[in-house]
Amino acid sequence: MVQEAICAIVHETITQLQTVPLLTGHPMDDQAFGSDLYFGKAGVLWAIHYLQTVGAIDSTIDVTTHLDETLERNRQRYPKVSPYPEQSSYLFGELPLLLLQYKLSPSEDKANQILHSIHKNGSQPIRELMWGMAGSMLAAYFMYQWTQESRWQEVFKLQASLLLQEWQPVGEVVYLWTIDLYGSQQQWLGPVHGFASNLTPLLVGQSLLTDKEFQDISTKAMMTVVQTAVTENEKANWSAVYDKAHPRQTPNLVQYCHGAPGMVTALATLPRGSNEQFDRILEQGGELTWQAGPLKKGSNLCHGTGGNGYAFLKLFTRTGNQIWLDRASTRRHK
Repeated sequence: MVQEAICAIVHETITQLQTVPLLTGHPMDDQAFGSDLYFGKAGVLWAIHYLQTVGAIDSTIDVTTHLDETLERNRQRYPKVSPYPEQSSYLFGELPLLLLQYKLSPSEDKANQILHSIHKNGSQPIRELMWGMAGSMLAAYFMYQWTQESRWQEVFKLQASLLLQEWQPVGEVVYLWTIDLYGSQQQWLGPVHGFASNLTPLLVGQSLLTDKEFQDISTKAMMTVVQTAVTENEKANWSAVYDKAHPRQTPNLVQYCHGAPGMVTALATLPRGSNEQFDRILEQGGELTWQAGPLKKGSNLCHGTGGNGYAFLKLFTRTGNQIWLDRASTRRHK
């Protein structure tokens, strides 16, 4: 049933791709459908290519025929609409399109364009995933995996060093980044803008770090997750922004970008068994996500049921407990 639904969605999307230059957005989206990865054509092309690669769909569409036009559109539009036109954005900029072009048809010219785009973030102030350095670190890691060339490891390590220099203690057992974002400086927590977003490339890129570096990162990360959690009745959640003056203020969101689902999903690959409180609180975050029920904001990853369901899959992978797989695959939350 699930695969049939995916195939139907993809078939409709491919039909539209073949007949009109621009895709239409979902009625619940409050912004125009663009060329980006976040909710634009880049994300659609990535998804189609992935589904083709794993054999989930029976389609021979060549996504490369759409990449040049989509990249050009992105390069024209991004400087006009981005709050950070000098940054290289992983979710809204050219990077994912360049990566897909390289993956499908590798060339030195394309690699150099990717490297130039990554280097932009070394001198820019934004330290998070959507607009800044965490996103470009992911791009560097993917390029290293595909090529094994030292230049990608070097730029990853360089940006990791800059990122870690700004990871500072807040009190005795909390370590956070103060994120300069949208005109204010705050200690965001989630996997799009905050603490968890900056940990994402460090966890994904563990193989490019020394054992000591990764151990230090893991220890600080797990302590911080425990200390910033708001727990009650064996359930846990996290605020969008950490407020040192009111650390136990009740969070009001339960979604991927802000709240338990995103914290669980982003941090579930941290070592298991070295911090029992962390292990327990991560599952309590999953329990809160289940008890809260399905979101009313659609099926998307960032603030929809897709993102919340992803937390259950991560917990199943982490714990092996069948209950999390059952919850992920159920048609509706409790």
